[in-house]
Amino acid sequence: MSIVLTFQSSEGDRRVSKGPYTSIRLEGEVMRERHGGPAIASHFAEGWWQVDGEDYLRVDSEGRVVVLWEGSPAKGTRATTGHFSSVDGVAYIDRRILAFIDLERHDWYLKRQGEHKPVLVLVPCQTT
Repeated sequence: MSIVLTFQSSEGDRRVSKGPYTSIRLEGEVMRERHGGPAIASHFAEGWWQVDGEDYLRVDSEGRVVVLWEGSPAKGTRATTGHFSSVDGVAYIDRRILAFIDLERHDWYLKRQGEHKPVLVLVPCQTT
């Protein structure tokens, strides 16, 4: 199982897909496949994801993922499993707000947990 990401421009006229990846690390404003790996995309304060020098408004996972972080349930929960998307620094699971990029702290603020986490990890959802 793997993750493919699709980035889309604000007008919807430009798309680029990246992957497949075994996992995705959201390290503050930078998205990577693995710790220390090359950046897949970077998020900027203006709300854009930049991929290969081009700006995109949103990113979506193709298929379901589980979002994990230090201290999270290893199998995920309903609130952390589903379709991942991110627009303007907000991360969603199945259109529900999961987290916000905190540009001052360079991390993610988890809405339900009320906690800051330096890294969110997306892994493919194991379907049975």
